[in-house]
Amino acid sequence: MDSSLKTIAIAAFALLMLARAALGANTGMLKLDVMGEIGAGATNAAQVIAPGGKVAGEVRPGASIALAPGDYKLVLPIIGGSITKDAVKVEAGRTHTVLITNVAVVEVDVTDKHGKDPGFGVTVTSSDPPHAQLASFLSGEKYLFAPQEVDVHVDAPPQGYDWHAVPLKPGERARLTLGQIVPAQLDVRTTLHNATIDSATRVVVLRAGTQSQVAESTPGPAHQFKLDPGDYDVYVENGSGKGRPTALARGIHLDSGATVEKSVPLD
Repeated sequence: MDSSLKTIAIAAFALLMLARAALGANTGMLKLDVMGEIGAGATNAAQVIAPGGKVAGEVRPGASIALAPGDYKLVLPIIGGSITKDAVKVEAGRTHTVLITNVAVVEVDVTDKHGKDPGFGVTVTSSDPPHAQLASFLSGEKYLFAPQEVDVHVDAPPQGYDWHAVPLKPGERARLTLGQIVPAQLDVRTTLHNATIDSATRVVVLRAGTQSQVAESTPGPAHQFKLDPGDYDVYVENGSGKGRPTALARGIHLDSGATVEKSVPLD
């Protein structure tokens, strides 16, 4: 390169650096911090609203956005409400960190046999009747919620998996982990006048709220079942000739690896 071209290249580079410096001097940074690492990367994105109501941009928890100096409003939508910060002042050459702590974080992590998250569907509903749906997303994602109590369902095979009455506390993360599913054991005891009559009863296990049969135990010394975690109904046929001929026990919940004993009276 001859000297004249070299001089021009140096001058151009210097002008570029000056332009970048001037641009940096005329902007500031707004950072959204939602409980540090706990909320960082959450899908909820806050809108940054300039005077006059125009949206200047969006920023997710743990990230920053460059803005012209001025006063802004930040609106963070969360599941079950929103959080608004008024008069967020951005100054040239400085970073204004907006700190939010009065939310809860929900994260559902699923690991398949290969150690990867397959991205199963997650549904979050209110724990209170009528159990309204609050959100749906994929496992491995992180969402911000208003503090409350929720039920969480993940579409993991063979029939899904549920967590009931999960408390979402402000400033905390509810991290629900589903690894390799361990079967649960259900022991059903059929009784008449408090005496066991398993040798005279047939027990059928159904998927909760359906007529879909999962398992069956014929009359014998005990009715024991190995089942996937989930919710079940138990139907009993009484062949003793005494007491009720049939009985139905509904809504038996089995957690992974748990042993549940259920007594079904036929009086």
